[in-house]
Amino acid sequence: MSLMRRLAPVRGLAEQAGRTLLDALYPLECAGCGGSGKIICDRCAQELPWLVPPCCRVCAAHSEFELCQACAQSGRRFDGVRAPYRYEGSIRQAILALKYGGIKAAAPQLGDMLAEYLKGNPLPGDLMAPVPMHASRRRERGYNQAELLARRVAGRCDVPYYGELLARTRRVDPQAGMTSAVSRAANVADSVAVSRPNDVDGAQIILVDDVATTGSTLEVCAAALKDAGAVSVWCLTLAVAGNRRTGE
Repeated sequence: MSLMRRLAPVRGLAEQAGRTLLDALYPLECAGCGGSGKIICDRCAQELPWLVPPCCRVCAAHSEFELCQACAQSGRRFDGVRAPYRYEGSIRQAILALKYGGIKAAAPQLGDMLAEYLKGNPLPGDLMAPVPMHASRRRERGYNQAELLARRVAGRCDVPYYGELLARTRRVDPQAGMTSAVSRAANVADSVAVSRPNDVDGAQIILVDDVATTGSTLEVCAAALKDAGAVSVWCLTLAVAGNRRTGE
């Protein structure tokens, strides 16, 4: 009997529990210390890198001024990016495990962490939507991590969840391999469309993703929403990349 046939019952149980096969076979390990039980253990959670000033009031990137150079020069279609953490250390490893490691079971804890942040730092929002993923990439990965986070946060914060508000119109290259803001922006340009324009018109929207880097993906999503009549688009992510405390 083939390995996949032998693992079929385990896969079935895993799917019923809302977990991937990998999650079912291997318990969660802390992204910080390797301890078993949580994607970030209680001890490592106390040492997570909080996102603190100085940072741009719009995109939250490191900036000694009120606006970073990118936001001052070109403006943004989104109203702002808000996040609890800097993209480094344990939180970075946890996000990578969820995003690329197939560790779908990390989403509830990370979603709860993001929900607690939103409760303490409210944003105007009539509804919450995830950054979309192209259908082919979703088939490959098995899930959209932004969707898992957004669904969890919406439920914890009593915000209506609209999982199919946006859709990818074409597949884009992975942003993680691009260091240039220009190449990132070109890669995602015109790659998102609004699927439910009637729900967008006149609405205040909270857009959820795992991490904000240059903001290119959030920008193209916000542009589509604003063009469809959204009053505001605030972006909520677990972390912001490229932000450091003074002196680091």
